[in-house]
Amino acid sequence: MYQIKLGFRSLLYRKKQYISLFLICMFGVGVSLFCLFLSRGMLRSLNEKAEIYYGGDFCVMSNHPWYRFFPEYKKNAEKIRSLLPDDAVVTVRFDCDAQNRTSLFYEGEEIRQRVIKGVNFNDEKALFSKLNFLAGDFDIESGSNGILISEPMANKLNIFVGDEMILYLRTLKGYINTVPVVVKGIFQDSSVFGRFTTYMDFEFIRKAFGYKPDFSNRICVQFPKRNGLTQKELEEIQSVFEKNFEMFPLVEDKTTFYFGAGNYSKYTLAIIPLKANLNDVKILKNAMKAIITLIIILLVIIIVAGIGSTYRVIVMKRINEIGVYMAIGMKKRDIMKSLLFESLFLLLSGCIAGFIFAGILCKIFASIKFTFIPSFSIFLTKGYLHPVIDGTGLLYLMISVIFVTLIAVYYSVKKCVNIMPCNAISANE
Repeated sequence: MYQIKLGFRSLLYRKKQYISLFLICMFGVGVSLFCLFLSRGMLRSLNEKAEIYYGGDFCVMSNHPWYRFFPEYKKNAEKIRSLLPDDAVVTVRFDCDAQNRTSLFYEGEEIRQRVIKGVNFNDEKALFSKLNFLAGDFDIESGSNGILISEPMANKLNIFVGDEMILYLRTLKGYINTVPVVVKGIFQDSSVFGRFTTYMDFEFIRKAFGYKPDFSNRICVQFPKRNGLTQKELEEIQSVFEKNFEMFPLVEDKTTFYFGAGNYSKYTLAIIPLKANLNDVKILKNAMKAIITLIIILLVIIIVAGIGSTYRVIVMKRINEIGVYMAIGMKKRDIMKSLLFESLFLLLSGCIAGFIFAGILCKIFASIKFTFIPSFSIFLTKGYLHPVIDGTGLLYLMISVIFVTLIAVYYSVKKCVNIMPCNAISANE
């Protein structure tokens, strides 16, 4: 089509005239994509911390009234593993709600514990490798008294890797027990998932509280090679489980299971997806998404208004050219097509440049360590922001910018084209 060639040549010929429109498009799209990629990365980092805290993509719990007890948990874990895809990693945990009745003591200083998580560090390497360690690591042998604590706890106790402190707790029978523990790692997490959370060996902490060797209250499932599970995949797993266990319906909020599990007289299991555990931070996630969406909408409006109105002025200055096209027999619709193709090429080049600009911004921000911002670590991976390219969001944003701007351009230049050839030729620019 000659209209495409005409539009492309016209854009190249007048490139200096269109540089301002190109920059509007580039910066608008670039900042929009940067905000989108940055928010996706921040939410992924939040999910990574939640995965570490809750044990993976979902956990399986029972309705046993005694701390969600799993009788013969090893057999249950093996059976669950046999029902899942090959890339699933199944681990067991002991989640202890310390309820501020358990403390860590070091040289007269005390920190009450909110949650203590007994894990098998060897089985959960994929998860704990995502933690940002200020000192030490998670190389804790099964049955040993190694412990992982957060940076805020370490700072308050003025403790370092290798130091020994005392864990004060009440056993299952109500007796006071004090056990020595050794700091093996200090991780950087001051968020709701890390500030007052301690990770210890599964066997050691279970024995310290006086639980039987067959006690576990979590069977956790993670898919290290996947980026989370879709709702469809969860429903498929739920369907398979229902054929082998008495199952509670799939829940969107874990409290639904907590309040409804007692209505089941039989021994019942429930799949608690990661998102069902994140209702406490759901408001934060929704607020972030709303702010990013608002920013993107405002930037798109600026792009559309800026290019649409400016393009009309530019076309009005080219009224003589339009008159010449009409005089040589070019139809109005063909003139409109050439002008629209011209703006299309401008928008495409601006969007591509905007994507490159967004990539540069992402690289710059990803190289800055943001741990100096209090409580911002919930959005960081190993202390840094890690923007994530969202292909779907990128496509939708570019299509929206191009489509809406082309509509604005169309109505801006329509009146300029609807003019008599003699009037167009004789018009002063």
